Amino acid sequence: MKCPNCSFENSADGKFCENCGKPMERACPNCGKTIPPAARFCKHCGFNLSSEAPAARSGSLDALRKNAPAAVANKILAEREHAEGERKLVTALFADIVGSTALAEQMDPEDWREIVSGAHRCVSEAVYRYEGTIAQLLGDGVLAFFGAPLAHEDDAERAIRAALDMLERIRAYANELRDAPRKHVEDFQMRVGLNTGLVVVGNIGSDLHMEYLAIGDTVNLAARMQGAAEPDTLLISESTHRLAASLFEFEDKGKITVKGKAEPIQVFRVIGERKGAVRTRGVAGLSSPLVGRAREFATLLQILADVRAGRGSIVAIIGEAGLGKSRLVAEWRKAAHVDADKPICWVEGRCLSYGASIAHHLSTDILRGLINAPAGSSEDETHRALWRTTETLLGAEMKDVYPYLGHLLGLQLEEEMAARVKYLDGPALQAKYIAAYKHLLQATAKMQPTIIICEDVHWADPSSVELGAQVLSLVADAPLAVALVTRADRDSAGWKLVSRAHEIAGVGAMELHLAPLSDADSKVLVSNLLEVEALPENLRQMILAKAEGNPFFVEEVLRMLIDRGGIARQDSKWTVTREINNIEIPDTLQGVLSARIDRLPDEAKRVLQIASVIGRKFQVKVLERVLEQAA
Repeated sequence: MKCPNCSFENSADGKFCENCGKPMERACPNCGKTIPPAARFCKHCGFNLSSEAPAARSGSLDALRKNAPAAVANKILAEREHAEGERKLVTALFADIVGSTALAEQMDPEDWREIVSGAHRCVSEAVYRYEGTIAQLLGDGVLAFFGAPLAHEDDAERAIRAALDMLERIRAYANELRDAPRKHVEDFQMRVGLNTGLVVVGNIGSDLHMEYLAIGDTVNLAARMQGAAEPDTLLISESTHRLAASLFEFEDKGKITVKGKAEPIQVFRVIGERKGAVRTRGVAGLSSPLVGRAREFATLLQILADVRAGRGSIVAIIGEAGLGKSRLVAEWRKAAHVDADKPICWVEGRCLSYGASIAHHLSTDILRGLINAPAGSSEDETHRALWRTTETLLGAEMKDVYPYLGHLLGLQLEEEMAARVKYLDGPALQAKYIAAYKHLLQATAKMQPTIIICEDVHWADPSSVELGAQVLSLVADAPLAVALVTRADRDSAGWKLVSRAHEIAGVGAMELHLAPLSDADSKVLVSNLLEVEALPENLRQMILAKAEGNPFFVEEVLRMLIDRGGIARQDSKWTVTREINNIEIPDTLQGVLSARIDRLPDEAKRVLQIASVIGRKFQVKVLERVLEQAA
């Protein structure tokens, strides 16, 4: 047997070369699977083995790297030095071509390789769109991570959206292959599996290829999900489902037996996005009155009274994740709808964590609320809603508004209306968007006092910020209140709206900064949620210490204890069922914390990592001493 490395003739039973010591088993440089020494093409992926291995493998990865937007690639490369060796909670995505072996046998190897490359492009484009990372190419399959090296608080959601996106792209690609004369494939399909768990991040190359060290079976179970999925479907594990249950429609597939697991695994098929769904917080069946926000709520009630009296204002509700910004707004909305004699037009728009590159996402979300055509409405429904609203509010002046807002919404316009937009360049079109938006909003507020809520402004896209900065001036002359709900991220594009609010003459612009709840308020919240006055004091203190005054953290710690059976409802009462000596950080909080840590400057992040090893409380001089030794 000839050594593939040095060409030395070895005995047939040798596993390593007697001359150079290299393994006698030959691996395909493209997919990594074992191949016979004399093979000219890989039977697993169709790769031409006569070309140089290193160039071929890097070529495949380079092709995928080109699909990564520059901003995403730069973020990944900026994080790679700091991420190596870190434990990360990730959602692993495994995608593979259905029946690839049989398809490859029927085709010319070069043609098949081109087809696989096209499928990989569909996958990588979807992964990079949601800031995931390609971890490995495995023959016809792709392993991607969401949460490493870039951590987000919604990585499970991003992974599901990426998987649905890639399946849609593969369907379009399959139609192309079905009509292709030379590379004809009758039924090209892919299936995808997801699982959420821990990995240790390894080396990240300059080509964005990432190695990893598995902890437990995070990646293996993602592969099992993919293997169990039906063609053209997405199957996820319970750990992933738990993190995104309110946002998508699922089919409960029950429990399945998978290799390497002693007990059956609960799985779900993702059907699609749930129309109009937003991320819900809190524990089903548990509720509490608003706690610790009396001053802030009183301010919002005064703004409500002012807008009913014809006075506009702008308020920025500022606080870190989980401090109750959205809950405060929800209570405000309830109060706004109590007085039926003075109805309020209430419109909410929401920014997405992955929406900064989606032009006018916030603008169109609010516009849909103004015309009563929520996200998920068909083009025909949106078209009728825009026409009806502009005609009712503006009469003959609708022609100065309808075509530009219709274009902003991406609608197919009538010939006469389309002609008004056709020859406008970017700046001119943006100016028309702003004028039309202001005209419609002014007419809406004139007919009925209006409150506009802009959620998660720290994720706002620049186009919406530019439009919004111009529209905010309307509050000086109309019964219109605008609430900017945001984190204190002064470097984000959305913070420009907060700054702009203070520059508008004659407007009551203010900022409400939400602080963590006090210990007393946190205790009240726990008691309200569980109604367990007999909760052991040591457990109560563990919950409060872990949550540190963050209402969302309190709820998620309680949810984890309920899910794990530590607290249960018996005879209509919540009861502690066993002694609890330690509380872990729930998975639902891992993403929030990891994302915040990753945003820290390099030196601050390094100090935090070292401090975490020392313990929760320590003297500063101990940390200084350790930092000196680590330098």
